[in-house]
Amino acid sequence: MLVLVRYNDDNYDIVEDYCLEYLIVTGKVIEFSRSDEWITVGNGPTREKPDVEGWTPSETFYSGPERRKNRRKNLLHTPQTNVTT
Repeated sequence: MLVLVRYNDDNYDIVEDYCLEYLIVTGKVIEFSRSDEWITVGNGPTREKPDVEGWTPSETFYSGPERRKNRRKNLLHTPQTNVTT
């Protein structure tokens, strides 16, 4: 799933949902869009910010509803389709 984000320098981008957690933890984004509202990092309900060193996504804690899908793409090993004419 794609998510609209606003970076610290006020630039906007669309990122894969699995990248969002990393961008929040590293402090690179200040806002992101959910389907119904913009969430300001630090003010809205987000997952707890863990210590960045040694961090893995499974170590985060959040008591709200799960909005993310469990599908993840491996962008380095995307299968190629053969095009024949």
